[in-house]
Amino acid sequence: MVRSIAFVSFYLFSSYLYAIQVEVITPKIKSQQLELTLTGSIEALNDSQLTSLESGVIEKVFVDAGQKVQKGQVLAQLDLALAKLHLEQSEAGLLVAQVKQQESQRLYDEIVDLTKHQVIAKTLLAERKANLANSQALVAQAQAAIALQQEILNRHTIKAPFAGVIAQRFVGLGEWITPQTPILQLISDSHLRIYVDIPQEYFNRFKQNANIQTDITTNTHQVQSLSISQLIPISDPSSRTFRARIDLPQNTSLISGMAVNVTLYLPSPEQQPIMVIPKSAIKRHPDGNYSVFIVEQSKLQRVIVQLINSQFEQVEVKGLSPLHQVVTTADSILETGLSVTITKGSQSGV
Repeated sequence: MVRSIAFVSFYLFSSYLYAIQVEVITPKIKSQQLELTLTGSIEALNDSQLTSLESGVIEKVFVDAGQKVQKGQVLAQLDLALAKLHLEQSEAGLLVAQVKQQESQRLYDEIVDLTKHQVIAKTLLAERKANLANSQALVAQAQAAIALQQEILNRHTIKAPFAGVIAQRFVGLGEWITPQTPILQLISDSHLRIYVDIPQEYFNRFKQNANIQTDITTNTHQVQSLSISQLIPISDPSSRTFRARIDLPQNTSLISGMAVNVTLYLPSPEQQPIMVIPKSAIKRHPDGNYSVFIVEQSKLQRVIVQLINSQFEQVEVKGLSPLHQVVTTADSILETGLSVTITKGSQSGV
């Protein structure tokens, strides 16, 4: 026993005088991103069932399902016969009102000229002036009636409110429709976006990290990296999810109605990184704590670490940095301050 103690003492004394050899490794940072893979659906900015603002009979339909149309393009038309007749009637009414206005103006101008040469009853002058004002009002009324009938006539023609693709046609020629009857379904083929439903327990992490990156994977395994455009801070009470919107670029090959896989990368809330090192580097203390030895300026330094997880020959710890040179030599007599030489170069990874 005395001989063993003497040998250990001699070994420690020699270690202070002569550098011992150790193997080291640089810790590897464990990825702390949480990856959520969810299914999203592609929707168009505009998806509308087009109706008429007037009742009538379908006279013409100029497009069919699958056809691309431009904004303002004529898509369908109701029978125009009655609307045109009402417009012509209003135009004739305007002519009558204008004739009356001209006659009232002539009579008024005549009485004004007479007042310059002789005395004219004030009541007659006022009467002519009132007749002129009434005629002018009738002209304005007739002009408004024409504008009304022209607008009604215009509403018998259904135009595309935006550029897109005709998805469905609901009516045929000769059908009677009302303003509640859908005629065509028009879906915009630009300004597409992805909507994805996210479990509500992640809402705060999304709210705190505005620039969360996403990978969009299609059924052809093409991957696009995009950012979330908008969080919708309302939880669905049935699914307990909230929605996120991801705007697609204009030149995308995707189309409305497609399903895609959306992988969301959430940063870890941990402030201190988790490092992965070999299990042989860990020293366990009698009080239950853990430490490792690192090499600084060719001398050993003990660093207390927090053990997070242990798997096979690797452990996950906190308290180290990727710049540390961690000693992996399983030698129980290592002590702080010992001079060492490294026999294996610093290597990243475990």
